[in-house]
Amino acid sequence: MYDNKVTDYIDIYEKLRMNMKWKVSDKRILMTIASIYVMNQKELDIKRFFEVADEIKRKASLFSSMKSHPRFTTGALLDVNFDHPKSEVSTLFHLYQAFRKVKFSSGTFTYMAASIVLTNRDRIQDSQSVIHKAKEIYDEMKKEHFFLTGTSDYPLAALLAFEERPDLISHIEHFYEELSKNGFSKGNDLQFLSHILSLDSDTSANQLINRSIEVSDSFKEKGIRRKRMYYPIIGMLSLLPKEECNMDTIIAVYDKLNDHIKWQKEMNLIIAVSLFINDKLEASGLAETSIYTTLETILQAQQAVMVSTMAAASASAATNGNN
Repeated sequence: MYDNKVTDYIDIYEKLRMNMKWKVSDKRILMTIASIYVMNQKELDIKRFFEVADEIKRKASLFSSMKSHPRFTTGALLDVNFDHPKSEVSTLFHLYQAFRKVKFSSGTFTYMAASIVLTNRDRIQDSQSVIHKAKEIYDEMKKEHFFLTGTSDYPLAALLAFEERPDLISHIEHFYEELSKNGFSKGNDLQFLSHILSLDSDTSANQLINRSIEVSDSFKEKGIRRKRMYYPIIGMLSLLPKEECNMDTIIAVYDKLNDHIKWQKEMNLIIAVSLFINDKLEASGLAETSIYTTLETILQAQQAVMVSTMAAASASAATNGNN
């Protein structure tokens, strides 16, 4: 199963590389797009993909980040989620403006938040209430960690807005403080890890903290040190039942990706874990458990952060533009 996913991922990556060599120079963006198609079990129709991206560019204002590279990752998200993705572009921009009205800053991360609301609309009756709740959550996050919390937290605030937990922020803060006492460095990545753990309402906080430490130690045993950028994938794996977390399989996928895509070890590890968890979701064993829905949300969170971070890194000038 993993071999099929890795093969599909590499095939899509190569197809993108051949067709986008003059459009995108950063391999990580192509890797992100390829992972979106594989994890959503969607075949890449390159013509359709470009049509969606072009429609986003056409609708975007002159200085919008959507005139640049982010339109491709955003286009991929629309393409895998909708039968008629081009017709959803107008709704994306409408939701973006709704986020702007509640004082979200302009740029890629707000588009990402808008795409999260758009692709989860079957879970809500009123998008406006989710957007307002996302702003409330973001403001609470900002109150707790003023200097850490920024626009990159918009996608997570949007995802957390779908949760029905009144003590959400204090729950996140508990994870943050306890993990920081156990060798995890304070910062935005630890905040993200804390957000991920907070989505599991069925497991005790102490169990999740211990699992995070165990997963981190397992990586270390495999020669992979605890980098901050790996905190989110540590969180994802910590939500799996212990017996389901097979580090040997993850490393095998990681090695295979490293063999094919050189000089991208960090991104390859993130992709390897994402493919591993995605495969677990498709296995019947987890489908009947409460963790299934949580992990689906986590994968979406990881996807959101990968998309927005890669897009922003490659189009920082455009990201800071208007609309």
